[in-house]
Amino acid sequence: MAPLLDVKGFSHVCVRVSEMERALAFYRAALGFDVVFDVELSGPSLEQVTGEPGAHGRMVGGLLGGTTVELLEIDSQADPAVAGSGPALGYTNISLSVDDLEAAHAAMTGAGTEPGPVVDIGGVRMFFVGDPDGTPIEIIEYPNGATTSAQLWRRT
Repeated sequence: MAPLLDVKGFSHVCVRVSEMERALAFYRAALGFDVVFDVELSGPSLEQVTGEPGAHGRMVGGLLGGTTVELLEIDSQADPAVAGSGPALGYTNISLSVDDLEAAHAAMTGAGTEPGPVVDIGGVRMFFVGDPDGTPIEIIEYPNGATTSAQLWRRT
């Protein structure tokens, strides 16, 4: 059986944190987190991804042992520690990169998986689809042929 998507690579792991500066201090000092980018997030695409009107936050991406990890802090009215009240703290999703997001979205839709809408956050396009247990998987297309956020930001 041929796969629905032509996955180019494992892009990143996203970890939602409650306090970015505290998380950064830990990830840097304890684990050697090598910061690649630090961006503020807001707008309709973030609202679509989080399901929260007016959502805003900060994402800091870096390398841990050669793997891209994105730390995500979202200012939210929901308590992230309470199940079902918004994105939880901790690991939120894995991300897989593809060359053609529209084709990937169409393939997932055609297979009956009900992916979320395609959104653009800072020039990076993505959608989310749940696995059979509802665990979110981000399917992402980076500009300029990058396959990870570290490649995009470091231009390597």
